[in-house]
Amino acid sequence: MDNSNLFLTSEDVATILRVSKRTLQNYRTEGKLMYYKISPKVIRYRVVDVVEFLKQSNCCSYQKDRVNELIRKCLVKL
Repeated sequence: MDNSNLFLTSEDVATILRVSKRTLQNYRTEGKLMYYKISPKVIRYRVVDVVEFLKQSNCCSYQKDRVNELIRKCLVKL
């Protein structure tokens, strides 16, 4: 599966990273996580950017191991 053209919502990314939407906003403001602003209230994240962010973060290895499973769950509901 080519993840370069797959996008996730803020809710999905917050679930995957196990953070609040406010923390996600902080990541955007600080330039830690790449995002795409579709319209003033619609923000999307590329799957590859989320995976890369997770790899570089200090989160537990269990969460890093589960990232593909969590992304699959989010993409299935699309």
